[in-house]
Amino acid sequence: MSALSRKWLGLAARNPRLAWDKARITLRNRLGGRWDYTFGNGRARPPATLCLKLSNACNLRCRMCGQPRENARPGDPKYAPPDFFRQSVSLDVYQRLIDEMKRFRPTLYLWGGEPFLYPHLFELIARIKAAGLVCQINTNGLLIEKHARELVESGLDDLIVSVDGPAEVHDAVRGRRGVFARLQRGVDALAEARRQLGSRTPVLRVRGTICPENFASLSELPPIARRFGADSLNFNWTWFTTRQAGQAHQALMRRLFDIDARSWIPFLSETVLDRETRLRFEALSAELQKLQRQAGDLPITLSPHIRPDQVESYFTDVRQSFGCRDCFAVYVKSYILPNGDVTPCPDFPDYIAGSIVDKPFLEIWNGEHYRAWRRELKKHRLFPVCTRCCDLYLSSIQFV
Repeated sequence: MSALSRKWLGLAARNPRLAWDKARITLRNRLGGRWDYTFGNGRARPPATLCLKLSNACNLRCRMCGQPRENARPGDPKYAPPDFFRQSVSLDVYQRLIDEMKRFRPTLYLWGGEPFLYPHLFELIARIKAAGLVCQINTNGLLIEKHARELVESGLDDLIVSVDGPAEVHDAVRGRRGVFARLQRGVDALAEARRQLGSRTPVLRVRGTICPENFASLSELPPIARRFGADSLNFNWTWFTTRQAGQAHQALMRRLFDIDARSWIPFLSETVLDRETRLRFEALSAELQKLQRQAGDLPITLSPHIRPDQVESYFTDVRQSFGCRDCFAVYVKSYILPNGDVTPCPDFPDYIAGSIVDKPFLEIWNGEHYRAWRRELKKHRLFPVCTRCCDLYLSSIQFV
């Protein structure tokens, strides 16, 4: 039996609705997005996934993260003014979005920042579930212990927790001591709440980010995921770019859309590709080989799927896209920022197609701004900073 079949059957036993939803989204990602890309002239059917970034605020300072952070000072690439971290969409606006979209049955993916810092999180989950939609949360896990019972009672379908390695590695990546232990307590509390309430949900998944700090310890994550009782383990690769690519992107965005696209700056590769990091490529390749031998009953995916012999190319040749020369993600999912702005791209949100505060989402989704973005992206195949974005590889995810 293939890894995909094992994952789907295991998920179906825990949460049939989520399993069918994932099968539907996989089909849309691999086929529907390509169809709209080829024949839609910038138009797309309603998205399969809506990603709501609930808050820009975060209670960690992860080393590999390029998002703005609250302790940065003016002049720092990760600086943003205090108001940026207080942005918040009201429940009434989210309710309008849910009412508008529920007949298309998108999955609602809640993220941040840290989504648990959104003050109305559980009321929002309740409204999403009342509409019959699948709801996911991606969290650093620090607040799971506090809210374990609420998570189970809410009907949340899918809880994705970020783990980067064993305790000492995870704490170093996340920039704070004791966060792994706190995450472990949260996972244990969630399991106990599910037991007490006789529930199989939310399904728990582990997601790790491959970054220089954990190059030599990736193979320690499968045992951790199993100990957590995780349904699956997914690795995302560090997002980064080079100064040359970033400046080319900025110039292109100014020429095409008259915007000053500066969000690439915190993702400069100098933080990833120093001399010491390059010396550890061999260790990373060996760890990827170990992962291939460890999958067993635990489905493990890499996004993108980088082979051990491609590690150096991934980190040293930012032009390499590993066979994914076109982006279909902008036809199947969309991102809504904490102020209500709608953007095609999660961590490079320079281009804003509209705001759900001002108009219905579907007017934005196939409005002229969004269609212009899709047409230009197709014309250029990819923009200069696109090759290290996980969404590019959405339609080609593979199991190790």
